[in-house]
Amino acid sequence: MKSRKKLVSLIIIFSLFLTGKGFAQDSLPGLQLTLIRNFGYGGFGRIQGNFTLRIDDPNEELVRIEFYLDDELISTVNQEPYQFKFHTNTFSEGNHTLSAVGFFEDGTRVESNRISKVFLSSDQARSETQQLIIPILLFTAALTVLGLGLSILVSRKKAYQIGKYGTAGGAVCPRCDLPFSRSILAPNLLVGKLVRCPHCGKISILPRANQAQLLEAENKYKNEEPSQISTSNEVLYRRLLDESRYEE
Repeated sequence: MKSRKKLVSLIIIFSLFLTGKGFAQDSLPGLQLTLIRNFGYGGFGRIQGNFTLRIDDPNEELVRIEFYLDDELISTVNQEPYQFKFHTNTFSEGNHTLSAVGFFEDGTRVESNRISKVFLSSDQARSETQQLIIPILLFTAALTVLGLGLSILVSRKKAYQIGKYGTAGGAVCPRCDLPFSRSILAPNLLVGKLVRCPHCGKISILPRANQAQLLEAENKYKNEEPSQISTSNEVLYRRLLDESRYEE
């Protein structure tokens, strides 16, 4: 009988140990500290400009949040939203650690995660921005040229057909006022696609033309003499050939 009571007691103690009940209070969840860039540079752990430290989904029973930089108090916020705006130029350049501590009414405190960043000067941030932007611009320009070249090759193999403009839609050339199909491979530059008119050879950035514009251009195309169109293309090709020759 005594052995059975001891066994039951051991089972109860073991159950309490697994659940954590009866031995200690549940540990308070930590604060989730987030760094938000309002305006400025931020890349690869290096920042410069205007930022905000914010506590996400704070416990309703919190009464105060203290924000720290390298374990030194920089701001105290006594009500929601628990956030602190700052400019990196206010502090010294170099490695810094950002953190926060929350307090409850009974004095209990809870700590946040720690965020490590390198604060840059304005000149350093400008230099790093240029180093990032220039390769991106060169890469974008290369893709644009490649896309334009592919679209020209495709358009040369396909003869223009009235009323058939494909997925990318049709456009009207601003030079010769004739319609043509925009290639789906042509680079999209937000305001329109970078395309080449197959009739006169003009390269333009053109949006998708509406039905009325295309109908008007189609009527002009129908009235054009085929010999005139072929002649204009021949003149264009000769001119391009002359311009491509090397002159000493």
